[in-house]
Amino acid sequence: MAMPQHDQDADVDAGVAAAIATQFGGDAVLYHAYAATCTVQFVVDRAAGRAACVAGDLSALRLLAHNLKSALGLLGHDRASSVAAHIEERAGAGDLHAACLSWRSLDAALSRLEAP
Repeated sequence: MAMPQHDQDADVDAGVAAAIATQFGGDAVLYHAYAATCTVQFVVDRAAGRAACVAGDLSALRLLAHNLKSALGLLGHDRASSVAAHIEERAGAGDLHAACLSWRSLDAALSRLEAP
């Protein structure tokens, strides 16, 4: 079941605060610089993920999901990172349908994180 938007926003805010404290040593400027770089890359990643699903390229999808899992985890976006981990697992198991179904969810999450 989907969470109400305000609860999702609170989870993201808490995740970001935790990431700044733990992953970036409390340096919010460094966090935001890294996040800005990532959000630009997310545009490229979204296109690559869609292309991998269309082409049935499980190897490309698995690598992309692996990289996103790490970046999203560093940024404190734990739910999106978990979806990426699931995609990585499903792609590694050869389950194109499940991997691409989950990709749609991750694609939407990345869209919300992109720079305005």
